[in-house]
Amino acid sequence: MAEAYIKVWVYPGKEKAALTAMRKTKSVKSARLTAGEQDIVAHVTGKSYEGILKYVMSNVRTIPAVRNTITNLILE
Repeated sequence: MAEAYIKVWVYPGKEKAALTAMRKTKSVKSARLTAGEQDIVAHVTGKSYEGILKYVMSNVRTIPAVRNTITNLILE
């Protein structure tokens, strides 16, 4: 199983909408609003790292409230 942390930046005032949309998918094990560089940090899992990257491109980056993401793959 592959895991990653996704840092998510959203448009002002859209934090809750993005968080709700992300939490609806079973790949997201946890997602939290943060105070700091990014707006949301999510822990996701998948069958492979490629699967996680496809998930981010087709499910996270397509959320209208999301303006940018950085995916940090967990190695150990």
